[in-house]
Amino acid sequence: MPKLTNRMYPKAFVAAILLTLLSVVISHAQKRGLSEAEAVKLAERFIAQNGYTDLPPEKDKLVNESYELAESVEEMVKERRDTLERKAYGVSSGRKGGSPGWTVVFRYKHPSDQQMRSNGRAVTMNLDGGKMRVEHVDFILKKVDKRL
Repeated sequence: MPKLTNRMYPKAFVAAILLTLLSVVISHAQKRGLSEAEAVKLAERFIAQNGYTDLPPEKDKLVNESYELAESVEEMVKERRDTLERKAYGVSSGRKGGSPGWTVVFRYKHPSDQQMRSNGRAVTMNLDGGKMRVEHVDFILKKVDKRL
């Protein structure tokens, strides 16, 4: 192991201080959660990018649902196409299972029966917007904390 000389101590000290400051900044950024409005905008962009609206999907940004039946990207995009309204219906704090985060709910655009008119799809994410996904089970619209 190399021996530290007196000239190396100041550099090592500065490096240690910089690493400590960097970890504090990163930790603070991770703890800073999105506001409700930011979470809604992020979810609206996410469902559009993933092909659930009438807008063209961004195929390089597609995220699989936890339970996806489509056998190809083309089939997945076709099944999702124009199924949800572009604008969020409502938002709830928290994620499925009670963990911290956001749940942003979208109504079906062309509901075929009463159940589809009573339910929607939810985009869930961590407080910072990470680990975003469309839940594969319907969300009961009456259970939304806040309608938008």
